[in-house]
Amino acid sequence: TKFLISDYLFQKSLVAADANNAQQTYDLQRQAISAFPQRDGYHRIFSQINLSLANNLAASVPQGSSPSAQTQQTIYQLIQQSINSGRSATTVSPQSSVNWQNLSSIYRSLIGFGQNADQFAILANQRAVTLDPNNPQQYINYGGIFYQLGQWDNAIRQFQIAVSLKPDFANGYYNLGHALEQKGELEQALTAYQSVRNLVIKDKASVEQIDKEIKAVEAKIASGAQTGDQAQTPTEGQAPLGINQPSTQLPAQENPVKIPGPTATPSPKATPTPSR
Repeated sequence: TKFLISDYLFQKSLVAADANNAQQTYDLQRQAISAFPQRDGYHRIFSQINLSLANNLAASVPQGSSPSAQTQQTIYQLIQQSINSGRSATTVSPQSSVNWQNLSSIYRSLIGFGQNADQFAILANQRAVTLDPNNPQQYINYGGIFYQLGQWDNAIRQFQIAVSLKPDFANGYYNLGHALEQKGELEQALTAYQSVRNLVIKDKASVEQIDKEIKAVEAKIASGAQTGDQAQTPTEGQAPLGINQPSTQLPAQENPVKIPGPTATPSPKATPTPSR
């Protein structure tokens, strides 16, 4: 019975979400999880709802001004609940790489906002990679953290693993190229971009995008040395090209707030409610 009640409440929350009713979405999901806390997917979705609400609230503060004490407290509560829900998902289903990747993404969104968020993001992503070691996207996500932190060598290493696992992964080469370019390895970056072009040749928008970036790198290269063009077969259905980055990013704090690490904990009985 509790399972059915939980499922009913959560389905209602999705209807509320479609109607852009954030408060009702939040309340219904909180009730659904309280009724039956053994659904890791519900915890995972609720963690992202909380993070989104926190980000929207932070973004609503006029630039150059400080949020009120109440607004600041609500943001902190939402972030705390986002982390707690993400950790609860890993408690309910600790062998799910999706849950650990979700938790890592939460911490990535808090880099610069929460203390040690970068290290927590890395730790959670390491767990995701361990559980799903043959998935190239895991390494793109992992490398994306290092890219975000400006750790080019670490980012390059992860992106290289991704394209070795999936040699026709255009976006893998795209991220690799950007990391190489940031490091100043322009010839290697150009080779990576040319690999991207070969793989997306049937996608006009992607070709136009990568051609601009190829020209930009060529303009940076001082020598006239030619870079070898790797022959690759174009593949259909490539994902859009883009540098891996968090879907949301909380504004950096002069004094980052203390946040809990990725150690899994049971789901709390009570949760904060965002201010109306």
